[in-house]
Amino acid sequence: MNRIIKILLLLILAITGCESEEILTQEIQYREKVVVQSEIISNSKFTGVRITKTLPIGVPFTIETAEIKNASVYLRIDFVKIIPLHYDANGIYKPLYDLYVSEGEHYELFGEADNKRFYAVTKIPLSPQVESTSFNYNGFFATAIVQAKDEECYAALWTVDDGLFKSAPDYFEVIAPAKTGIGNFVQVRSSQFPVEYQNNQYNGKRYIKVFALDQSFSTYFYTKSGNQSINNPYVQGVGETVWNVIGEDVIGMFIGLSKGSLILVN
Repeated sequence: MNRIIKILLLLILAITGCESEEILTQEIQYREKVVVQSEIISNSKFTGVRITKTLPIGVPFTIETAEIKNASVYLRIDFVKIIPLHYDANGIYKPLYDLYVSEGEHYELFGEADNKRFYAVTKIPLSPQVESTSFNYNGFFATAIVQAKDEECYAALWTVDDGLFKSAPDYFEVIAPAKTGIGNFVQVRSSQFPVEYQNNQYNGKRYIKVFALDQSFSTYFYTKSGNQSINNPYVQGVGETVWNVIGEDVIGMFIGLSKGSLILVN
C-alpha cells in the first residue's frame, strides 16, 4: 500500500484572553472518520485492506490507537465471487487463504466499521501497452505513448540505475483518456530527472515505467490537497479530495493497479 490516501492536518486554534480572564476560543470540532486503504496490484498476491480511524490533533499516531480490529469486511470479485476478510494485524484485513489478482477483474469492497458502512469498486487494469517512448533533453523527462483502455488512467515514473534503481517519489501527471479502444492512445510523462542524474555518467541508465490505474485515481490525484505525495492517512483531514470509497464519515482509496516494465529511454 504505497501511494494510497493522504489527509492534511486540521488546525485547532485556542486564543486565551487577558486581564479579565475572559477566554476566547476558536475551535473546529473534530469528527472521527474511518480510513480505508488498499492497492490491488495485478499478477500478484492480494495484500489486504487496511482499516483505521483518524485521530484528533495532538494525539500521537500509533497503529495500536488508529487501527480498527472489529470491522466486518468482504470482497466480491467480478460481481459474483464472495470472499470474507479477517483481521490479521496492524489494521489489515485479509482472506484466510492466498488470493492472486488477475488483470481485468473487478473488485468490490463491502464493509462496516465503528457503525459506519462503506463501499468501493475498482477495476484491475490490464498491463499497460506502451507503443513508444522518448526522452526530452531540454526538460530532462521521459514520455510514453500508451494504448488507451476502458476504465483506466495512466501515469509514469522515472527510474535511474545508480546501482539501486531509484525512482521518482510520485507521478507528475495522471491521464484519463477521452477515447479508448484500438487506435486510441494517450501520452504520459515523468517528472524531471533530478539534477544529479542529468550528467553523462547516467547515459544509458535512465528508464521510464508506466502504470495503469483504475480511472477513479485520476480524480483523486487532481483533488488531493496540494497535489502532494501520500504520507499521513491517520489524522483528521480537510479539503476537497475526492475518494473512491463511499460512506458517511468514511474516506480512502481502494485502487486497482497494473505495473509496466522498465523501459530504457536514455
